[in-house]
Amino acid sequence: MQKTLAAAVVVVGAVLVGRGQQAAPRPVHLTLHEGTNVAAALSPDGRTIAIDLLGTLWMLPADGGAATPITDIFLDARQPSWSPDGRRLAFQAYRDSTWQIWTAAPDGKELKPATSSPYDDREPAWSPDGSRIAFSSDRSGSYDIWVLTIATGALRQITSAASNEFMPSWRSAEVVAYVSDRRERPGIYSSSAAATGGSETLVAASDGGLAAPAFGPGGAVAFNAIAGSRSRLMIGDRNIADSDEDVFPFRPQWLPNGDVLYTADGKIKRRPAGGGAARTIEFSADVSFTRPAFVPKHHRFDLTGPQPVRGIVYPAISPDGRRVAYAALGDIWVMDAEGAPRRLTSDAALDTAPAWSPDGRSLAYCSDRAGGMNIWIHDVQSGADRQITRLTTAATLPAWSRDGGRIAFVDADGQLMIVDAEGGAVRKMHDRLNAPGRPSWSPDGSAVVVSSLKVYSTRFREGTNEVLRVPTDGSADRWFDPAPHKSIGMREDYGPIWSPDGSQMAAIVDGLLTAWPVGRDGAPLGPPRPLSTELAASPTWSGDSRQILYQTDAGMKIVDVGARRVVREIAPHLTWTPAPPRYVVARGGAADRTKTVHAGRFWNGVSNSLQRDVDIVIDGNRITRVEPHRAAHAGAVIDASNETVIPGLIEIHTHLSQNFGEALGRAFLSWGITTVRNPATNTFEAMEARESFESGARVGPRLVTTGEPFDGTRIYYPGGTSLGDTGQVPLELQHAKDFDYDFVKTYVRLPDLMQKRIIDAAHAMGMPVTSHELYPAVAYGADGVEHIRGTSRRGYSPKVSALMRSYRDVIDLLTASKMTLTPTIGIQGGFRLQTLRDPSWIDDARIRALYPPSIAERWRGETRTPAPAAALADAERLVAPQERTVLQVVRGGGRVTAGTDAPINPYGLSLLMELENYADGGLTPVEVLRTATTVSADAMGVSADIGSLEPGKLADMTFIDGDPLQNIKDLRRVRRVIKDGNVYEVSALLAGRSRN
Repeated sequence: MQKTLAAAVVVVGAVLVGRGQQAAPRPVHLTLHEGTNVAAALSPDGRTIAIDLLGTLWMLPADGGAATPITDIFLDARQPSWSPDGRRLAFQAYRDSTWQIWTAAPDGKELKPATSSPYDDREPAWSPDGSRIAFSSDRSGSYDIWVLTIATGALRQITSAASNEFMPSWRSAEVVAYVSDRRERPGIYSSSAAATGGSETLVAASDGGLAAPAFGPGGAVAFNAIAGSRSRLMIGDRNIADSDEDVFPFRPQWLPNGDVLYTADGKIKRRPAGGGAARTIEFSADVSFTRPAFVPKHHRFDLTGPQPVRGIVYPAISPDGRRVAYAALGDIWVMDAEGAPRRLTSDAALDTAPAWSPDGRSLAYCSDRAGGMNIWIHDVQSGADRQITRLTTAATLPAWSRDGGRIAFVDADGQLMIVDAEGGAVRKMHDRLNAPGRPSWSPDGSAVVVSSLKVYSTRFREGTNEVLRVPTDGSADRWFDPAPHKSIGMREDYGPIWSPDGSQMAAIVDGLLTAWPVGRDGAPLGPPRPLSTELAASPTWSGDSRQILYQTDAGMKIVDVGARRVVREIAPHLTWTPAPPRYVVARGGAADRTKTVHAGRFWNGVSNSLQRDVDIVIDGNRITRVEPHRAAHAGAVIDASNETVIPGLIEIHTHLSQNFGEALGRAFLSWGITTVRNPATNTFEAMEARESFESGARVGPRLVTTGEPFDGTRIYYPGGTSLGDTGQVPLELQHAKDFDYDFVKTYVRLPDLMQKRIIDAAHAMGMPVTSHELYPAVAYGADGVEHIRGTSRRGYSPKVSALMRSYRDVIDLLTASKMTLTPTIGIQGGFRLQTLRDPSWIDDARIRALYPPSIAERWRGETRTPAPAAALADAERLVAPQERTVLQVVRGGGRVTAGTDAPINPYGLSLLMELENYADGGLTPVEVLRTATTVSADAMGVSADIGSLEPGKLADMTFIDGDPLQNIKDLRRVRRVIKDGNVYEVSALLAGRSRN
């Protein structure tokens, strides 16, 4: 059970502005008595316990008491192991961009790395004779067990299977045991530490995920096993943990009296191996820091007149080098290198990703004008358009073969496909990849290359983007790595691009445009050399292989590859104008500057209860008055006398995808969502979406956005910025400034010291910062943390256990600091649980009209057979603790914001079901609604304009046929929304597209 009074919290001298933004430094002092996923190790003399609370090593007496830190907050020190003589500790640490094995004296002195490489080294275990350290590493293409001889630094690989072997322990002086995830009979194995690939012995087999073993009297083995919603402490084949105990996944330790030391339920415990009650070893740890003062910049929501287009996407140079095509404002454009842009398509559909045919007469592009996103061809001379794919899943990133007869593309599932440019026949070239980049053809048409993620192991998902050569005849793929341990391109539209003459490839590496020589098969013949000094994107070759067009923050440039100099700069000379408010009743609409909403029930986002019979007077896009209802009003009157009017909902964590097409914006509005925040995206695509929504080119919500996330050298998602020890960080920060990011996102492999540097720089520009990290990010000013449970570089989360329980270290850091938490319970079982309980949403008219059929088909398949009671109970056991965390944070004075990480679950709907999870956890409807209105607006720094319905605020509101303050599920019954003074009836949103 979680303890309700497990920490003393003191917050001193905080001065707040608005409803939560911090105008002065905020000292925070905590005394922690619990740790989430904390590991512990007892010293050989039995006197001292080392723990890794909050990524810092601490020492405390063996019987419990005050803990003393011995490492700083930037080392992310984890899983300590004592040397047999008690004079040193080994542990894994993340000082730079990889995990390495470090050692230190028990007082923290003589701190030094024991390994150093571009690989991850984890989970050290000191040998019984003290001369060696066993650890796991991905040096060999999977996780294997390695042994380090301390005196010489020599390394020996112990295992060599294709599976992952990890979490080693010493069974004897010459035998190492470890966990193996092999497909056939996973479990705990042991083998000799004297040779590689020796014979193995199965020590223990068990279902679920296993953690490091420990060996006791007579060879008895203790280990943790986690399966479903249960975590066990095993002694051989016998569980000695309590039925609801949350045992943490670390190496237990045998004590001389036959007890086992382990960690569980946020505590250090010892329990008799033969069975019996556990004894808790209490600890206290004082944590103090001062949150720096920060007030976010002011956002401009009332733009007027022509604005420069920043959302230029997928620019491509024509084969003759004289013209440039690109997408902007939902359409395809073409311009002479020195001329004005000309619109080639003009409709309410989303048209994007143009690619020139080799003869320069045609452009292939993606469009949803006929429904889903498919490949179309535009004849540049005649202006005729024809559709060549008719897939039910999105077709993206087209690329012509050199002979002009075929087009390669990527579908929404990450499969490489080829379509015949004339006949339209489609065939698959490669099974699913992880969001590969745009294909580029070999000169002879026998293969394409893409930027694709190559992981270091199957144990963890991160890796680097490398060049994958895929033959069109189905023969074996080949990986090319012209810059080891660096990413080649960012997938998406960042290369590699193969020159038409076959002699070179080019791609974005370390943020810069680079090129390198290749052989006829595409194999690199030299390293990438930079061709730009500023950040670059979307490179394309001219037909003569002499020049490359690339995109910059300010426009486009053409570089002469041989001379390595820019020969032309191109400005798009394109503007957009904010659309005036209008009342959308059906497909058409009439402008009416002044309108009055008569609300039968009204919640302004601030009060604790409803008001009745209220008029909200709107002039243009802002609220001028909120007053008791009266009969006569100037302008249009919107009769909501039988409805509840609330502030427009805010979805604070969703990733917009062009694969969804134009319908995405309408989908959000149809669920009452008038503002979305995109926490990781292609900068140019984000600008394109915002400018399209605000100009009326497409209908959609207000967009608060960042650009590409700041990450370490290993990445996962396409578009992730891979930052090593180069000069790229200042360039990326300048990029954020140039595009005026609303906030900055850092990701999980970014080292803590680099994260602090980026937070300081972002705050200086008035930009809030969010990440997956709680501590030490909270100590140096990070403004938000995403997900209760999200990806963590550690392989486990320091915010939540495998049973989805967060302990008082997490709760108290959040409540004391006022750092926002976006829980995203839905992606950790909440959405599925709500659907198993009530699948009626599958047949909602919005799902049928606005979503790809695959979404309803997937969930209809999962719910066709009612879930067994045991499966529901297991799901509830994992969701309920997350709901309890939300309740504890909110009731403790913390700030929770509502987001979903869509499209993992359906856009829009997933937010409403997320809110239902919060209500299930015990929040009142008003508390729930604030997470998606006032608290989220404040977290984004826009509470002066949105989040509540008050005079002077923007007219963003949602109309509900019901009363969500009585029943939060009534939020699903949206009748209409007003966004920026524009009125959208849900019936009109379902009826079809319109341009404003």
